[in-house]
Amino acid sequence: MSRKRSKEDIEYKEGVAVYNEWTRWNKKLENMGMHGTDYYIKKVEQLEAKVKRLEAKLKTKGKK
Repeated sequence: MSRKRSKEDIEYKEGVAVYNEWTRWNKKLENMGMHGTDYYIKKVEQLEAKVKRLEAKLKTKGKK
């Protein structure tokens, strides 16, 4: 007894899947001790530090 799924049912299930994935990600961040935008702030700080290191390498390489 196969029943075709309506477009609304498919969209609902996809929405639930996205929501569940989002809640898992938030739970992971909470376990890491981050809330809200803390993750993104930390990521930006890491990238800024990497840029500074690479710029320092370029300056020393240019002096040789």
